[in-house]
Amino acid sequence: MAIERNNYRLDVVTSSPARTDAFRTLLGPQRVRQVLPHFTEDVIRKPDAQKPHEWPMEMAERKALQDIAALMVLSYVNQTVETGHIEDVHVKGRRVIRLYSDTVNIAFADDMSDEQTMILEKPKSVSQWLTDAKGGAMVMSGKNFEICTALTAIDMTDTTLHPTTILIRISGKMKPFTTSDVRQYIQKYGEENILKSASGISFINEKADLFDTSQPLRVYTQIDPETPPNLMFELPDWTNLPQKDRLRILYGAIPEALNIVIDNFHPAYPPNEKNGRAL
Repeated sequence: MAIERNNYRLDVVTSSPARTDAFRTLLGPQRVRQVLPHFTEDVIRKPDAQKPHEWPMEMAERKALQDIAALMVLSYVNQTVETGHIEDVHVKGRRVIRLYSDTVNIAFADDMSDEQTMILEKPKSVSQWLTDAKGGAMVMSGKNFEICTALTAIDMTDTTLHPTTILIRISGKMKPFTTSDVRQYIQKYGEENILKSASGISFINEKADLFDTSQPLRVYTQIDPETPPNLMFELPDWTNLPQKDRLRILYGAIPEALNIVIDNFHPAYPPNEKNGRAL
């Protein structure tokens, strides 16, 4: 049975139902499935010092590498390698794309061209986050920010294709806020919300309390870290942007971005001279 290249099922590898739902709002519930990861994020080696926006690209690719390696071992043990993987990998006759992601928040002292940047990850504890002068809550006050989400896609139904990665860069500005404002934020949304969010201040709460929504929100895409990002769209004022749209933007469930990553697969092997296709 021929596989229709544009009619694929998307397996979102995540422990977050919210991330899966963001892609379901884009493609529909029948085409998107949540798959629990086989990778362990705590043991993935962090990237070496480099351009801050390259960090999530490397992390998403490392998650994919570790996950697929574990998956192949499980498949071998279950004796499904030769006969076609069942459910967890792909269904015969239908294209399946497996999607991995990583998100970091970057604070800028000035703007996106400023080299004095801070990469902010998920806090280890709320108490540390409140008092950490280098990577805690207050370093975001009044700063320009970028939320960088990398998507790594693997075509599970075509082993002749390399994985592909795209970076979605969301830029905006934070309000000047105080420690008291942050404590109110914690009380409103709960400590669990803080610990799950890159930088601790979530972009996707019911209200973007500590973000300056009167300043433009710009969304860029980037395939090659060595080339400038491409502006996808700009929202001059995003005060009334619905939460479901913030979710889609944050998680990368953007039609143009997903189309780019799906269409950007390249052959993993040289083409066969006889038929022009990769072996």
